[in-house]
Amino acid sequence: MPPPIVRVPRTPRTSYQPDRPLHRNVLLQNQVRHFREIEKGLPPDHQTGIALDSIQTEAQAADYIGRITRKLHELHTKD
Repeated sequence: MPPPIVRVPRTPRTSYQPDRPLHRNVLLQNQVRHFREIEKGLPPDHQTGIALDSIQTEAQAADYIGRITRKLHELHTKD
C-alpha cells in the first residue's frame, strides 16, 4: 500500500519580503547561523568571507544560504 499523500499548502507570497530586516525573522537568523557553522568546516578557499553582521535583510540571508548550498553541491560532486 503506498504511503498517504501529504498536501502542503502554498506559501503566501507575503511570506518572503526581501527588504524585511533579518532581526524580524528568527527562523532565518538561525538558518544563517547554522550555515555559518557549516561554512567554517569548508576549506578556506571555498568560504565566502561574508561577515554575519553584514547580513541585514532576508534577501541577503537568502543569497548567503544559496552561496553555501551551491558550494556544498559543488564540493560534493567532486568526490
